[in-house]
Amino acid sequence: MIACYAVWVPLYYLTGWIGELRGAAFDPALAVDAGWPFVPQAVFVYLIAYVIILALFAVRREPAFLNHAYLNFIVMNLAAFLLFALLPSMGPERTALPADASAILSFMFQLDARWNAFPSLHVANPTLIALLALRERGADALSLTLLFVAIAIAVATLLVRQHYLLDVVGGMLLAGVVFGALWSTRKSYADFTD
Repeated sequence: MIACYAVWVPLYYLTGWIGELRGAAFDPALAVDAGWPFVPQAVFVYLIAYVIILALFAVRREPAFLNHAYLNFIVMNLAAFLLFALLPSMGPERTALPADASAILSFMFQLDARWNAFPSLHVANPTLIALLALRERGADALSLTLLFVAIAIAVATLLVRQHYLLDVVGGMLLAGVVFGALWSTRKSYADFTD
């Protein structure tokens, strides 16, 4: 997991820099996006996406499952980085922060690479975790909680002006496509130990 983040962070900022140099090739804004309220407090839900990957250990701890899950994440994130580089799109214009907005939101706005908007990895990663949990455990309490959290994060990305609706839908679709394409590559736990 640490290796995944060590590769992810530089690639995320590299593709953001490439997008900034190239300029927008794609505008994901829809008319509906102008109607979302700005809710600075939603940043606390938004930030869950950075730690939700730890939930994989609660889904199943067998090495075969974890290896398969990480393969999904690697493929999905590399596909997104390729899209970021080939089809740069800028996220929403930032709303001026009110005086009572959290320092966390202000810090997040400063750090974010705004040219990596479509598809939203912030939505794709929790969606993929929910799909893996549902497939492994069925509709149990943990899987349904992870699905609820993924939906809440998706809504929060709109409310803190990080993404457009099309970015959110693109992130969900990316997770679904990668999950579906790679499911057959999962080895059984018994095969992994043989």
